[in-house]
Amino acid sequence: MLGREAEVAALDRAWQQAEQGRGSVFALAGDGGMGKTLLVTELRRRLDASGVRTLTGYADAPAGGVPYALWADVLADLADPAADGEHRVDPDAERLRQLERCTQLLLRATREGPLLLVLEDVHRADPSSLDLLAYAGRRLAGQSSCLVVLTRRRLPGHRRLDAVLAALRASGSIGGEVELAPLPDRVLRQLALSQPGLTEAQAARIARIADGNPLLTVEAARAAALRDADLAAGLRGAVHAALGRLSPEARQAVTFVAAAGRALSMPELRSLPLADADAAATEALSSGLLQADASGVGFRHALLRDACYADLPGPPRAAAHAALATALAARSETSAGPRSGRTRTAAELGRHLRLAGEPTAAAARYAEAARAARAVCALREAAGFLRESLALVPDAPDLLVELAEVEAWQGRLPESDQAFERALELIAPENSAPQVRAWLRRGYWMRGGLCHPRESQRSFTLVLDLLDRAPEAADADTRAQALAGLAWAQAVAGDPAEVERILREVSEVTGHRTPSDLLAHDIALARGHALIRAGQLSESYGPLIAGAAAAGRAGRPELGYSSLMNAASAAACAGDWERALDFTDRCLALVVPNGLLRDTVYTHSARVAVLCRLGRPVEARAACAAGEEVAARTGLPDLIALGHHDRGQLALAVGDPATAATELAEALARQEVPVSRPRTRLLLAETLARAGRWEHARAQLREAALEPVSAGDFPATLVARMSHVQGLIALAEGDRRTAAARLEESAAAWRRSVGHFDGDAVSGSLIDLGRPPISALVEPARELSAVLADLATLDDRRKR
Repeated sequence: MLGREAEVAALDRAWQQAEQGRGSVFALAGDGGMGKTLLVTELRRRLDASGVRTLTGYADAPAGGVPYALWADVLADLADPAADGEHRVDPDAERLRQLERCTQLLLRATREGPLLLVLEDVHRADPSSLDLLAYAGRRLAGQSSCLVVLTRRRLPGHRRLDAVLAALRASGSIGGEVELAPLPDRVLRQLALSQPGLTEAQAARIARIADGNPLLTVEAARAAALRDADLAAGLRGAVHAALGRLSPEARQAVTFVAAAGRALSMPELRSLPLADADAAATEALSSGLLQADASGVGFRHALLRDACYADLPGPPRAAAHAALATALAARSETSAGPRSGRTRTAAELGRHLRLAGEPTAAAARYAEAARAARAVCALREAAGFLRESLALVPDAPDLLVELAEVEAWQGRLPESDQAFERALELIAPENSAPQVRAWLRRGYWMRGGLCHPRESQRSFTLVLDLLDRAPEAADADTRAQALAGLAWAQAVAGDPAEVERILREVSEVTGHRTPSDLLAHDIALARGHALIRAGQLSESYGPLIAGAAAAGRAGRPELGYSSLMNAASAAACAGDWERALDFTDRCLALVVPNGLLRDTVYTHSARVAVLCRLGRPVEARAACAAGEEVAARTGLPDLIALGHHDRGQLALAVGDPATAATELAEALARQEVPVSRPRTRLLLAETLARAGRWEHARAQLREAALEPVSAGDFPATLVARMSHVQGLIALAEGDRRTAAARLEESAAAWRRSVGHFDGDAVSGSLIDLGRPPISALVEPARELSAVLADLATLDDRRKR
């Protein structure tokens, strides 16, 4: 390519490495019109001619925020990325399942032969598309015969994309990065002179105006050759001149494509108000603005589309959007594609209706797009569509409740509360039914999305109060759901003695009928937690097993995992480690086939802790490796950090303090590590103190005091641990008096804890679903034995 020989060579080298099984991601950046698409088109053309499989994805800017839009065409060529997504799990788990499923499709394609994957205009990509780029790009690079070529504009900046590219660089997945600089005047003059009929003087003038931009050079040369363009007007002037040569019908076809913001297929063009769509498209193609390919008739470059659209006066622009909305709505009624396609159609219709001046209809379409985005667990995109809808119809309480729930599942409590409070303001006080529905939903998202049991308890209590005050709004199912939710909240954060009374009321409300599977799960989970809070650990196994079985029948494996892991934790607290191992094995059999990757890592982590406690280091090491393999597959920093923590625990169990110190420090260096940070700090400090590194141990003590503490950190035990470490530091420094005092303080604290079961702390650990619970559990008798052993060592030294 003229003026881009170095860039062509760099792309060729990257492709040759991919053919040898050393795939990578190649980032091609530059301002609009600098030739990024031309470069990848030329590479794709050459590879197509040699029989290599090539796939191309385009960011879907006009529809705005459609999840996985960048990958839609790519994955459609392989399989529907949401085809088996009917399995209902929590959004985070389902999102990971989808990322893994799509990555496996791409990896399978590379096993059939080398693959070129081009992703155009990634600066306009939606968040879910960028998530998949980060997830799949790292897996495709280095281990497959795939070259992923990204094109992006240099400006404006894109924080999320920059973060993805930084992560890919850090993992060694970026095989090349090229930024296309402006071309020199001599090259631009040659480009201009390739247009027949142009003089040297005209070519020189065009080169000066084009400012290094090859697209502007070609378009200006095309217009100048026809002697009807104002070169000073730049690209917009060239586009205006090209449109002026078309008939009204062909110009209208170009207008429709400009308003669509994407290529239109011939069936779509024929559905629009054109007397002869085929003839109009043919003439429009002759203008040089458009091109036809497999995706339909579209602009040769996004900048040409932008210039054409900017040239449209207001009324014709609105009329074009109205016509597109009518035609696309009619076509959508007759074609039911995959969910990703339905999201795009709804979002596209919302945009056209909004720009056509029909806000109510547009709001309904954006709400539809939000529901479709939620169906593929694209919560950020769903929230964006809901905000678009609410911007058009701000007084819609149902949409506000939906937005509050989506924000809650993203962990955004202030935003969730703000939307929910606004919804309540819009619901008339005497209108009980929508208030009941809103508070019931809040009770569930405060339980699952944010894990805030006291707020969940408040929500379910308000539901019951509303039902008592408005019998006409009451029904048995709603009351039973609210009662079961309240029973769970009481079990984990309220009065566990109230749980059985509430559950008897559930039975009375339902007429003692067999509950639905989800209701049966909620009942069993509440009963199991209440028994744990009461110290009846072995008695909790039965309800928790029953809850897992009910969740399985309901198709909710992540709820089954939670029940079984709670049972494993209860068994560990009871000192029944073999039973705890059995429960973790059952968890593994549940989460692996269902693709619950995070829960799989957590289960392996729990097995490491249990197997270390059972004195089975070989099996613990295998569990640790298995967990790390899944964590590496996801690339999630918190799961990778958990692997370091587990290696540290394992090293301590086999008597390797040097490795333990390194691995625990590495885990703590990652802010995301999903373990008890204060406990891990103190464990690291103890390891350092025993190794004689008392200064480093003291530094870890200071850091431990600054770590936030929750109920799941067993706060009552932290002081005893700290006193123990302080004693070890004093011993390392040779201060035997201080060492004895601190060790005696620690021993006294642990003696008070022996035989005392802290059900509140255990329950706090179990409901903290952001981290695996077993590794945080405390055995006071073992801790006391360790302190007494250190005191005995101190006494021996005194005697000598």
